[in-house]
Amino acid sequence: MATIQVLLDEEGNVLGTAQQPSASEGEAAPGQVGLVAGAGQQLAEVEVADEVLAGSSADLYAHLKQNFLA
Repeated sequence: MATIQVLLDEEGNVLGTAQQPSASEGEAAPGQVGLVAGAGQQLAEVEVADEVLAGSSADLYAHLKQNFLA
């Protein structure tokens, strides 16, 4: 299982997702990655199975909509 951030618009549509890198490598690697919600947007954190993350972004968005945003 992995915890991801989900950025949603005013209607609850998925605008994007982000996941923390498992390990940073090198001096220039970011220590943290995240999303920032703008006006009218929401940010949620959810846990999803690794198999879901391995698929396409369209499949991931459909899974999020069906299981977490319904």
